[in-house]
Amino acid sequence: MSESRRAEPDVRDAPGPLGFEGPVPSRGRRAFRALRHREYRLVWGTFMVGQFGFWISFISLQALMSRLTDASGAWLGVLFFVNFSPMLVFTPIAGVVADRIERRRILLTTFSCLAVLMSVLAAVTLTGHASPPVLLPFAFGVGTLFSFNAPASQAIVANAVPVLDLPSAISLQSAGQNLARVVGPTVAAPIVALWNEGVAFVVYACACVIVVLLLRRLHLSSYTPEHDDGHFWTRVRRGLEHARERPPAVAALSVLAMSSLFAAAYLSLLPLVGAEVYGRGPTGFTTLAAVAGIGSMLGALTTAFRDAMPTLRSTALLVAGFGASVAIFGALRSWPLALVVSVVVGIFYFSGMTMLSTLLQYLADDSMRGRISSLMVIGWGGLVPIGGLWQGAFAGVHGVRVTLMLAGSITAVYALAMAIIRGGRSPRTRTIFERAMP
Repeated sequence: MSESRRAEPDVRDAPGPLGFEGPVPSRGRRAFRALRHREYRLVWGTFMVGQFGFWISFISLQALMSRLTDASGAWLGVLFFVNFSPMLVFTPIAGVVADRIERRRILLTTFSCLAVLMSVLAAVTLTGHASPPVLLPFAFGVGTLFSFNAPASQAIVANAVPVLDLPSAISLQSAGQNLARVVGPTVAAPIVALWNEGVAFVVYACACVIVVLLLRRLHLSSYTPEHDDGHFWTRVRRGLEHARERPPAVAALSVLAMSSLFAAAYLSLLPLVGAEVYGRGPTGFTTLAAVAGIGSMLGALTTAFRDAMPTLRSTALLVAGFGASVAIFGALRSWPLALVVSVVVGIFYFSGMTMLSTLLQYLADDSMRGRISSLMVIGWGGLVPIGGLWQGAFAGVHGVRVTLMLAGSITAVYALAMAIIRGGRSPRTRTIFERAMP
């Protein structure tokens, strides 16, 4: 009997389609299924610690610039642009690097450099040598390191879990990002109020050191870096061609790009919304950011419980809802209603972004995953500073509320049009998901 029991296969470990393991879990278990994998737990832990530190430093950097410039909108706009513009410039390079070099090594290098950079910035701030021009190179340095960090961080998730667990893994990443978005400003506010922005930078430096220690325990063997003899720009072109060959990747990326250029850039105006529209000063900004983060976390988790496959249509409809809610947010004059709508904005935004990320991860081959991830990072983060620049200039002439209503409406109309015109599933997408989600 014992021999018979040993010979009987264990369905919990039985390989499924596309190399999946085990039966399809229940909806509740599927949401957290990725955490059963040790390597993903380490990836998620490093991501969480890094995100907590980033939001603490980001809010503190804005608070420091605001204090040094007496809340100058121009300086805050320049800081936002300098901080995020490297994602537009360097992320295509970073995508090729993520497909050529071990992704864990990229993360180790970038977080080590961030620890050093934040330590220097903390020393400059604590010794009283910080000034607006001095802060800009540090903001640019952080943005540059994150432009190389982001594609590797996105791509390594797929190396830590089986393909069936990608929705769970990506949703947990997004939920963790938004938990940090809530907790980060909440932690940063008392640090800045009781001590100094420099102390917040010390906290981020320590967080980067913790991430490095966790990454050293990470062992991934499923990814073999690409080796070819093509020139650099040839590899970049292959990434673009790969996206065109994987419909609806290009259409989904266009929805993401329009969202970043218009509705998503509302983040750059939140300090002005809190101070000018509602007269609540810096606390208004941190409150709006934290409340939107709660909605974003809910939106990311919601996608983890979905049984239906993500498609361009479902993703575009969520982005259309995001644009519409930003337009409504701009039209409001009531602070309590603004807080409620901020939650709705976060739910639509990150549920749409999480589904889009899941869709692209499914469509990409592993040897091209870094480059596809880099296109997503460009669309998500690289175009936001450009949107922030035009919105800042437009708001200076027409006001914050009109700017938000216009930006949100443009996003909603474009995303809705894409859902109607290009929303059907391609044969490749249908095949992948019908095999992956029995």
